Amino acid sequence: MRRTFTVALLSLAAMAVAVGMAGAGGQKRTPDQRAIPLLDTVQTSMLAGIQQVQKAYGPVIEAKYELDDAGKLSLSIYPVTKGIRTNPEFNVFEEVAGAPDVPEWKPSVEVFKDAEHLTRSSFDLTVLQMGHMSLSAAIRHALARQPGVPYWAVPTLKGTKPGVGVYVKSDNGKTHYVFVPVR
Repeated sequence: MRRTFTVALLSLAAMAVAVGMAGAGGQKRTPDQRAIPLLDTVQTSMLAGIQQVQKAYGPVIEAKYELDDAGKLSLSIYPVTKGIRTNPEFNVFEEVAGAPDVPEWKPSVEVFKDAEHLTRSSFDLTVLQMGHMSLSAAIRHALARQPGVPYWAVPTLKGTKPGVGVYVKSDNGKTHYVFVPVR
């Protein structure tokens, strides 16, 4: 009971900080526009990457195609795991990323320790926990409304409604934003 209360309190605090950052002129999260022209080279879909990561690491809270530090296309998937390697009482937020334009996606793993990534990941987890839908289910719902290649799926709030914002590149090359409520 005490652990559940502590986790809920920390999640709410993280959400308050993240919402406060957004409301106070903080950085608005948007897709990496430089990645969009490279989506035609993708051999590992976002949903396939999520499935691979979920099997190895656990639930996924965010997924996107973006450019890596070398300027190459990367599929970045963000799982949340219990701190088996550190402290089993707390979540561990990680980024599993690698080149999606090769036949076999072989990502590397980075554990987040900086405040910016921890805050964003806590927010993502809290938004998804407010609903009853996984990130991959939200992407499938978005694709049912707007067919194409999903390239950015991140939990967000629309007013006070929790959901996942999914950006999709349609067959005609246009970008579409689909908000999928998670409850």
